[in-house]
Amino acid sequence: MMEAEGITAMQSASSALDYADTKRRSMILPKKQRLEQYFSSAPLARLMASMMDYPQEDISILDPGAGVGSLFAACIEEVCGLERPPRSVSLFAYEVDPALWDSLGDSLGRVGEMCERRDIRFSGNLLKRDFVSDYSRGVAPHGFTHAIMNPPYGKISVSSKPYEDLRRVGLQTTNTYAAFVAISQNMLGDGGQMVFISPRSFCNGTYFDPFRKRLLESMALRRIHLFGSRTSPFRDDSVLQENVIIHAEKRGHPGMVVVSSSAGPRDRVEGRRVDSSKVVFDDDPRRFIHIVPDAAGARISSRVRGLECTLDNLGLGVSTGRVVDFRIRDELRPGATDGAVPLVRPFNISGGTMAFPIEGRKHHNFIMESEKSKKLLVENGSYVLVKRFTTVEEKRRVVAAVWTGKEYGTKLVGFENRTNYLHRDGGGLDLLTARGLWAFLNSTVVDSYFRQFNGSTQVNATDLRYLRYPSEGRLRRLGAAVPDGRPEQEILDNTVEGLLFGS
Repeated sequence: MMEAEGITAMQSASSALDYADTKRRSMILPKKQRLEQYFSSAPLARLMASMMDYPQEDISILDPGAGVGSLFAACIEEVCGLERPPRSVSLFAYEVDPALWDSLGDSLGRVGEMCERRDIRFSGNLLKRDFVSDYSRGVAPHGFTHAIMNPPYGKISVSSKPYEDLRRVGLQTTNTYAAFVAISQNMLGDGGQMVFISPRSFCNGTYFDPFRKRLLESMALRRIHLFGSRTSPFRDDSVLQENVIIHAEKRGHPGMVVVSSSAGPRDRVEGRRVDSSKVVFDDDPRRFIHIVPDAAGARISSRVRGLECTLDNLGLGVSTGRVVDFRIRDELRPGATDGAVPLVRPFNISGGTMAFPIEGRKHHNFIMESEKSKKLLVENGSYVLVKRFTTVEEKRRVVAAVWTGKEYGTKLVGFENRTNYLHRDGGGLDLLTARGLWAFLNSTVVDSYFRQFNGSTQVNATDLRYLRYPSEGRLRRLGAAVPDGRPEQEILDNTVEGLLFGS
């Protein structure tokens, strides 16, 4: 390794990233003052940069939202640490925020000096322009060998210029990070590598279907890294979000994927190699991405995936409650009164049981049956209700309860929009089937499997349709076997294990 004036290239590399990290810490702002950016810490940048390979030929690096330069500095650190580094590095760093340009220019200068000390030809380009606009106008460079990004996490209004720019080039999305990733993968040359960090929520659900399918059509997954802590990747910014790092190759052949995890960027990494068909199932048209970093999780996946039925096979459906309370506030009542029917809301589902009614003037337990509300109500009967939203602190992602409603003697019932309800042809279920579904959905094996593809605190109807279920006969036997009320979790799990999985 060459030296100049007593400073090694690796020391220079470290100082470039350390410089960017110092600038990052000095620019931590209150959330309201941000431009949708949360800067990458040095440990996070190093972890991301280490996932890519750097060939010995000429390489070109795209950083579409460079911030203060942490990510590209980490890439150059990797490059300069190689025994035989590339001949040349061409870097294109986009940044639209003028407040960051001076710091970014300094970072470019420092990595340029580092490359010079390793006899690597370096070309640094600071593009003080909007990344999306550049691409939509056809003036953005293409053919990159590498792209690394921590994209902005904002929304794009359908009435905005960025949305129109994206629509014009066939990329309709209202999510900024999805736009950055989609554009970057288009700008890569064949065989080019991309690594990005984003909220894990894109791995499942209807909203991200187009983004997920576009990503997987042209990119082969090479590595997926999940953080055990929601706060650790952006701890200094107090961001509470389940994040995932994706490393993928343009036009690469599907093969083995490294699935890894760590508590945070500085912590010990554990993982395993799995076939890509175990990450995105071949028979799944939705292209959900399953993240299973350990063998125990793989056994759970095999068990649930091996169950016989879908909801369609069972002749069952799942819908989201129709009542949006603030739109029909005048029809709500705290207590039973003539002409009112029960209104079941998320707070009525507590610990897997139904708590109804809840006393207090603030709790609207009933809704008047009227011309305005009638289309929002369903036939009263036995239903399995699942919370659509759980808090980060809750131990379980899937929280279900059985509503019977017999004691209220009404023909109709309302389910609030923050609940999902399982039904048969829009009406109620027989009680044994309902109790079997309830026990199955509240089991630890289902909750653990659900977390493999669902990275948010939302449980959508689409996710419940995606699950595999036991046959109706086995559901009914489970409903008869599970003790009344809400048994201890261990008892419920043992009952499910014994009847459904033979253990």
